[in-house]
Amino acid sequence: MQETEQSEKDMIGSLLDDDESECSEFRSSITKSQQHSQSPIKSFKDLKESPVLNEDPTQYEFPSVDPSNFYITVQPTFIEQRQHSLSQEFHSYMLPQQPIYYPCQDGYFSQKRTKKLQLQTEIDSTISQQCQDQYASLIIQQSFIQGNEYQREKIFKGLVDDLFLLSKHKFGNYVIQKIIENSNQNTRTLMFEQLNSHILELSYDRFGCRVIQKLLEFILTQQKVQLINQLKPYALKLIFDQCGNHVIQKIIDLVTDADFIIDLVTNNVDKVVSHPYGCRIAQKCLEMFPNDKLQALYISLIPLCERLSFCQYGNYIVQHMINQGPPKGFEVIGKFIKQRIIEVSQDKYASNVAQRYITYAQDEDIASICKILMNQTVPPMLLILINNSFGNYVMQNFYSKCNDKQKEQIQIQVSKYEEHQFTQFGRHFLQYLARLHAC
Repeated sequence: MQETEQSEKDMIGSLLDDDESECSEFRSSITKSQQHSQSPIKSFKDLKESPVLNEDPTQYEFPSVDPSNFYITVQPTFIEQRQHSLSQEFHSYMLPQQPIYYPCQDGYFSQKRTKKLQLQTEIDSTISQQCQDQYASLIIQQSFIQGNEYQREKIFKGLVDDLFLLSKHKFGNYVIQKIIENSNQNTRTLMFEQLNSHILELSYDRFGCRVIQKLLEFILTQQKVQLINQLKPYALKLIFDQCGNHVIQKIIDLVTDADFIIDLVTNNVDKVVSHPYGCRIAQKCLEMFPNDKLQALYISLIPLCERLSFCQYGNYIVQHMINQGPPKGFEVIGKFIKQRIIEVSQDKYASNVAQRYITYAQDEDIASICKILMNQTVPPMLLILINNSFGNYVMQNFYSKCNDKQKEQIQIQVSKYEEHQFTQFGRHFLQYLARLHAC
């Protein structure tokens, strides 16, 4: 040890005797050799963490203060020497791939989440169990849509034994619907046979009714008839059911031979048109079937129009009869509206019927209503309607249908009333008149 220290002292002493320039060159060589020997760059990650000294002053050092300077500058010789060993790290650090995002019901989840789900579901669960997960079910749907025949067959075989269970599941039913849409007819036939014994139960289910509707769209005509025959004895109960009425509506949309539904509605018209779900079926019948098949239904509805106008759901049926019903129905509706114009216009539901009638009324009908409103009664009918929360909208619609002479009569009558006689709804009507005159 003493000999080593003595040799170092002799060396330093000899260096002190040399020129100052030679000493500085020796120190710089010692410093460079220590830097290379003590902290070698083993990976490109180490390169990023240690700054590279550049001889060119125009080049930026890393890390750069310029945010736009994304790529670091390194010496070409260093890249050439380590090109093979660092190529993979170079691309992973400097050329990152854009992340792949897969759609889901609530937004997006990342590629890492997708791979984790795929790995977890492949190891720990079957395809049937995967369909019951919110995100895994989306992956299965996309795999079935974009996959080849082998992949589709593998997915179908994995869940064919649990079709009924998945059809009633809140996430699994979407997988079943996608398979029905994107599979061939043989697969649809197998699915129909598998679910054939559960048609009624699925029709009452919140999620299963969607699968039944999808089956009705894509199965063969003979299979549709078979499905409908199973539901016929329970059709009236399905009409009044929250989920089952959607199945009945789909039958009306797709099947031309659905006269049994018209017969059910006609025989139970009073209950059906007053029901929140039944009125949908009645409206669908009036929209989809030709008038020659609806004669019996119209005959049953016409005596009920006056009462249905004040019904929360029945008023929609009366409005439809005004639009597309027979002339006799329009005449009956117009007659009771003229007789009870004050009462009808002030009702929450019947006021909608009054507005619809005024929209389609002829000039003579408008004249007769105007004559009724101009009668000098106490309190004035016109003022009553103008000040009502529903009647003022009826009056606005009525005023737009009047001719110039009738509008002038209404303005003269309104000008006779004092300001304190108008409520907030009456002022709405005055503002409506002001906007019309300003235009």
